Amino acid sequence: MKKHAVISSYQKSLKTGYDLKRQGKFIYRIIVLACLLNCGYAPQAFCEFQGNGDTLKYIDGQSFTIIGKYHSEKNYARFPKEYENKLRKDVWDLGQDAAGISIRFRTNATQITVRWTALFDNTMDHMASTGIKGVDLYAYVDNHWKYVNTARVKGKVNEFTLVKTNGAIFREYLLNLPLYDGVDSLSIGVNSSAGITLPRENYLISKKPVVYYGSSIAQGGCASRPGMAFTNILSRAMDRSFINMGFSGSGTFDIPVGEAMSEIDAALYVIDCNPNTKTELIYERAVELVKLLKQKRPEIPVLLIEGFYYVSGFGDPKESDTEKKRVELRRAFNTLKESGLKQIYYKKGDGMIGDDYEGTVDGQHPNDLGMMRIAEALQPEITRLVK
Repeated sequence: MKKHAVISSYQKSLKTGYDLKRQGKFIYRIIVLACLLNCGYAPQAFCEFQGNGDTLKYIDGQSFTIIGKYHSEKNYARFPKEYENKLRKDVWDLGQDAAGISIRFRTNATQITVRWTALFDNTMDHMASTGIKGVDLYAYVDNHWKYVNTARVKGKVNEFTLVKTNGAIFREYLLNLPLYDGVDSLSIGVNSSAGITLPRENYLISKKPVVYYGSSIAQGGCASRPGMAFTNILSRAMDRSFINMGFSGSGTFDIPVGEAMSEIDAALYVIDCNPNTKTELIYERAVELVKLLKQKRPEIPVLLIEGFYYVSGFGDPKESDTEKKRVELRRAFNTLKESGLKQIYYKKGDGMIGDDYEGTVDGQHPNDLGMMRIAEALQPEITRLVK
């Protein structure tokens, strides 16, 4: 009887230990789940997560400096909520895409991981998913912004380690957000021993922004990653944020967009709406939009851009719709100048993406080479006007 009693007691202790171990695992999973939820959705969230042997702490992206948007709402949309009923639905919807919006922060982390949830999970057949809904990272090294890595896209919910190194060196970072999708939530994870703060330097922050209103090309189609959109290239090159108001298929000299632009104390307004606007509407709409901007902000210069020739096919560019649209925009420019309005400028589109037919993915939307060429063509003129 004593032997059986000992065995029974031993078995009971084993069962109790197993139950405690199972309960411990369950409690641990609950803690991790709560941590993940906080990191993904709570403002200024902070938590730690054990993964691959390294403890990471995650901080909500809204805790850092957001550039490339003009309002203070805690989101990654390009318009504040008040504009939902002022804009055309297409423009409002496209305004939820995070094109041109970036996060600035400083850290000495040896590991940087980003988690983000796309707002729509968009896809296209002529643009890389890393450009549509991915993010990419730059670090300020040797007096310029150096590309570091691109976060690969799995779908709507994503996680990617952008940096894993041995040197714990404080650096200024720039995280560029998706061009053709919105961001529902985003958090930045660093190793637990690292410091991560608001930027110490004012790179891309201290100067007045350039507001760029245009078409799908201005929005960033079809760059392979966010940092290669020409407005983002120009931003890094000029140490000045650009507020991207490119709207795919919907950049049509809209007055409500002009109203939003006029709220921004900008260094320059750029209008590049010819690609999306019908030829017969360009003259009237361009004149009306520029007059609105000059009425609201007479001191801010306005630059009209006529756009480049599309390069697919074998037709004569001089017979194309692009040329006809250029005629109408030049006519609007001349009318505005003759009316006595000051600081109105015009940029021709010839050669903007090169003459070798290699600057686009489909004859219209620039690839990375085309984006770089557009930035190179625009930078001297924009630099001259923002001084």
